[in-house]
Amino acid sequence: MKVKYILILVLFSLLYFLINYYIGRKILNGFNYIFKISPLVFWIIFWVLALSYIISMFLNKFISPNLTNFLYLIGSYWMGLLMYTLLTFPIIGIINIIISKSHLSNNLTDKYYIYQTILIALVFIIITTIGSFNAKNSYVTSFDIDIDKPSFKEPVNVIMVSDIHLGNIVKNKKLSNMVKEINDLNPDIVIIAGDIIDSDIKPFLNTNMGREFSKIKSTYGTYATLGNHDLMTKAETQIVKILEENSVKVLRDESILINDSIYIIGRDDITINRFSENDRASLLDLTHNLDKSKALIVIDHNPKYINESLNANIDLQLSGHTHKGQIAPGNLVTNKMFEIDYGYLKKDNLNVVVSSGYGTWGPPIRIGSRSEIVQMNLH
Repeated sequence: MKVKYILILVLFSLLYFLINYYIGRKILNGFNYIFKISPLVFWIIFWVLALSYIISMFLNKFISPNLTNFLYLIGSYWMGLLMYTLLTFPIIGIINIIISKSHLSNNLTDKYYIYQTILIALVFIIITTIGSFNAKNSYVTSFDIDIDKPSFKEPVNVIMVSDIHLGNIVKNKKLSNMVKEINDLNPDIVIIAGDIIDSDIKPFLNTNMGREFSKIKSTYGTYATLGNHDLMTKAETQIVKILEENSVKVLRDESILINDSIYIIGRDDITINRFSENDRASLLDLTHNLDKSKALIVIDHNPKYINESLNANIDLQLSGHTHKGQIAPGNLVTNKMFEIDYGYLKKDNLNVVVSSGYGTWGPPIRIGSRSEIVQMNLH
């Protein structure tokens, strides 16, 4: 088994090196049309950028937290731009080949390549600027949802966030802003639908992020489930303890009755089957003894399993996980992977709401998606 993982790591490392080398050659060639740069200086700078994410992950025990955060941030941006260079450079190369073999070949002068390089650089700057704005500045998406249950007598204002990804990039300031934005919406119930932490618990602990959650104000409390990234930390017990010390009730395959009219059912993410010896309970088992005349709301981080909610007669499922692809055209992938990867779906008597998430994973960039808080008026 270890040999298998070593081979995968070697193949992945080789592929990553070759991709970056291809991108580096293209960038160097473009720069040389505008100004001459020493190849040695260029490649030193380039490989520091290309490897900064990996350095921050594997050498964080040996370098300062500030340097780790800086390398992680730079490396994350690099990962985002790498995807777009892989999409654009081959296309540009094909266009140049076509032009070179046509009657337009006389246009392939140094001036042409200079303008081409400047245009590409401007496009990437614009993408990064817009993507950073979308990731940093959240907005509120609102839904009116009819809950047809006899015990449901008055409207309830439910606020949901998902995929906060607290860590080296999403820090206390953004978390504090999130809490303020939630409180400004005067919630009756606050739901956190998983991926609270971005795989590593150390930044969460070192900057005492947990205390910010105690500042959330709502009528009936704050309820959360764990996502795949929370489970990846392998410190889920510690995460639960800190959150519950700060007024967040974490529901791990369990339910709680609110105001004698709403059951909130929290499911461990499906990856619990991989990261733990315990399998998550079936939704039918979790709802077997519940009073079905009351509203049933399930929090399941991954929206893949909505048919389980349908079969269990759930009224409302709340999910995240997809980020709506986070960076286009990633949304095309998530749209194919899930029956609903974002927004609202009505399926028979089941209502499903999937959020694009509040934070980001990897690059702090969102193209085709926004940092989001979901407000639901249940009536």
